Amino acid sequence: MKKLAFCFLIYDIINNEELWNIFFKNIDPDKYTIFIHYKWNKPLKYFDKYKLENCIETKYEDQTIPIAYNILFKKAYENTDNYKFIILSGACLPFKSFDFIYEKLIIDHYGYFNICPPEQCFPNCNSLLSVIDKKFISKSHNWFILNRKLVENLCFDKDHVLNNYFNKVYAPAEYFYYTYIKLLSLESEIKTTLNSANNATTFTNWAGMDYKYVTYRSLKNYNSISEEEIDYLLKSPCLFGRKFTRDSITSFINKTYLENIASKSSI
Repeated sequence: MKKLAFCFLIYDIINNEELWNIFFKNIDPDKYTIFIHYKWNKPLKYFDKYKLENCIETKYEDQTIPIAYNILFKKAYENTDNYKFIILSGACLPFKSFDFIYEKLIIDHYGYFNICPPEQCFPNCNSLLSVIDKKFISKSHNWFILNRKLVENLCFDKDHVLNNYFNKVYAPAEYFYYTYIKLLSLESEIKTTLNSANNATTFTNWAGMDYKYVTYRSLKNYNSISEEEIDYLLKSPCLFGRKFTRDSITSFINKTYLENIASKSSI
């Protein structure tokens, strides 16, 4: 049976672990796997058994982040039933039920990327111009979904590329994957959205994006969220969302949200 691999990159906790536990409750384990790469090994309430043994020390927005992603993806790839690979952070939440997400992702073979305008690549990526043709250098949002072919081509034997070429690029995870998709002519393997807040697979509220509740100061970290905005996100195409702090959990303990993330077998 095809499985979804949920790959979490966390500092020490999954902020709203209780909500993820509801999301996975009573789901057939043959339909999913979970992998967790942590920075600090703090016990988790529900998902501790999914932690990797070969975690590395990560640093904010440098090449250790995509290297850690690849550790997750490579471990998940070992299970030949894993069909799609979803990168998530400790600040992510589900906005659809497992059943909904499973049916959406299993029906096709594509990976999913939320790409950015090309002008956002420079001058940050100037250091890459000596090794990669400018036409290939591209940017996407940091939260995406891969298929097996993409994992096979993007995640194995790439540490030297990340350490030697992307080490001078700020937030290299935003550039490495989409750049190499284009460099390796893998565009036919993905579906893309263009810099979308809530129409991509993972919702993010950045300043300047076309979003009804857009923030006006960089990336919004949600300590709370209105029922109106939650309802808006539940009805939007996004499957997951970020960045939701631990304090935000009180906003989600309501009938509408909990019923939307629980699958029929969980109720």
